[in-house]
Amino acid sequence: MGETMLDATDCTRDYSATFGKVRPLIVNSRGETLIDFVKTLTPDYAVVGRDIAIGYALLIGTLAAMIAAERFGVAPLLVAAIGAISVGYWIAYLQLFIHEGAHWNLAADPARSDRICNLAISWLAGAEVASYRRVHFQHHRALGTVDDSENTYFFPLNLVFIAKGLLGIRAVEVVLARRSLLQARDETRADKAAPAPGPRIHKELVIGVVVHGAIVGALLYFGAWASAAAWAAGVGLAFPFFGALRQLLEHRAEDASAAVDYRKVDHGATARMFGDGLIARTFGGAGFNRHLLHHWEPGVSYTRLPDLERFLADTPLAPVMERRTTTYGRVFRGLFGARPSHVAP
Repeated sequence: MGETMLDATDCTRDYSATFGKVRPLIVNSRGETLIDFVKTLTPDYAVVGRDIAIGYALLIGTLAAMIAAERFGVAPLLVAAIGAISVGYWIAYLQLFIHEGAHWNLAADPARSDRICNLAISWLAGAEVASYRRVHFQHHRALGTVDDSENTYFFPLNLVFIAKGLLGIRAVEVVLARRSLLQARDETRADKAAPAPGPRIHKELVIGVVVHGAIVGALLYFGAWASAAAWAAGVGLAFPFFGALRQLLEHRAEDASAAVDYRKVDHGATARMFGDGLIARTFGGAGFNRHLLHHWEPGVSYTRLPDLERFLADTPLAPVMERRTTTYGRVFRGLFGARPSHVAP
C-alpha cells in the first residue's frame, strides 16, 4: 500500500496501526469523504443511558434470582457457580462503558461526561475514568507493540490463561504491568506532575469497596450464603476473567505463537468485528463488537458505529471489514490450544 492511494485489493491487512495514512483517501461511491462523514456522527446519549440501564437491570435481576433460588432450595453450589458467572458477566458488560467515558462520549460536556462515568460506572471496578483514560490512550498509540498498556492478548489462550484469569492472578499481573509501563513512559516526558497510574486510594475505589462489601454483608446477614459467595466471586474472579478474555479475542492474531514472549517482541496490530448477536452485543457491549472500527475512528461514539460501518461498506475498505468479521466463539475455538505447548511464563 502506498501513501498516495488506497489499495482496495489488499485484504490481508486490517490497517489497525496504519489507518491514519489511508484515512484522507477514503471516499464512498457518492463522493463523500470519510473525514466529512465522521463529523456528522454525534453521540446518541439516550441510547447510552438506555444500554447502561439495561445492564443494571440485568445485574439487579441476577441478584434477585440468586436470592430466590436459594430460598426455594436450589443447591447452594449451583447458585454460587451460576450466580458468580452471571454477576461477573453483567459487571463486565457495564464496565465496558468506562471506555465510552474515556473518549468523553457520555455527555456533550467533557467534565459532565467524566462525572457521569465515575458515578454510574467507575465504582464497579474501583477505577476512575481519568486514570483509565491514560491507560487506554496508550493502548491506541501502541497497539500491537511491546508498549501496549492493554496487553492480555500478549499471552496464548490456553489452560494457563484460563486458570490465571479465574484465580485473579492475571488481573493482578495486568495492573502491575500497566503501572510499570506507564511509569517508565512518564519518566521520558517533560511533564512528570501527573499522578502515577495504577491502584491508589480514590473516591471510586472507596465507593466500590463499600458498595460491594455492603451487598455481600447484607446477604450474609440474611443467611443468603450462596448468593454472597456468588457476588464476591463474580466481582473478584469472573468479572476480571471476562475482561481479559474479551480483550485477547479482540486483538490476538490468528498466527501468534505461544513460543514468543510478546512483552519483548512486537505482536503486531490486530482488531476484529463480531457482529450483532446477543453475545456480541453483551460480551462485546458498548461497541466492542465493532472494535476494528473503534481503532480506525476512536472518537466516534459506539452509538454511531453502525452508521460508520454502513459508510465504509460503500468504500474500498468493505472487503477488509468482511475479512475481519467473526464471532467471539469462533475466535476462541481458533486460538485455544492451537499453538506450541511451550508458553511464555
